[in-house]
Amino acid sequence: MEQNGCYAGLYISRSPLQNYISPSVAQRYAVWVAEYGPCCNYNGNYGIWQHSSTGSVPGVNGNCDLDYAYIDYAAVINKKQPITRKNPDELAAEVLDGQWGNGTDRQQRLTAAGYDYAVVQEKVNRLLNRKSVDQIAREVIRGSWGNGNERINRLKQAGYDPTQIQKRVNQLL
Repeated sequence: MEQNGCYAGLYISRSPLQNYISPSVAQRYAVWVAEYGPCCNYNGNYGIWQHSSTGSVPGVNGNCDLDYAYIDYAAVINKKQPITRKNPDELAAEVLDGQWGNGTDRQQRLTAAGYDYAVVQEKVNRLLNRKSVDQIAREVIRGSWGNGNERINRLKQAGYDPTQIQKRVNQLL
């Protein structure tokens, strides 16, 4: 499609998007994620969220899909400029550097740029509340993080490097 001058995007449900599409592919295209409910649980960047397939629109008989668009794709396509995608970790670093403002201003600017504010803010909060390798290693020794694969998964989920933590645990022991 792109070779023929068309703008290409990816329309997909959240589960297959998370489980089958690589992050590099998802970042390359405009993502339109379908997930019905009160919030979108996709952690990557997306420009459109289809939140319902049972909506109603005046003048239309039957159910309609309902979507939120966070990016003005018509303007993007008319300018023929690609959308630059940044991952939440990059954005969190930029937020901490003061590049996205504060409070409501930050939320509006990130949303207008097509990013999921909640995901970015969660990354910011994790960075601000991050414990040192030594602190986490001592918690591991106390048993606070479980054992084996459970520990590895919990550490990864919290944003820590399990190998680095285990190395420090071994040093302390």
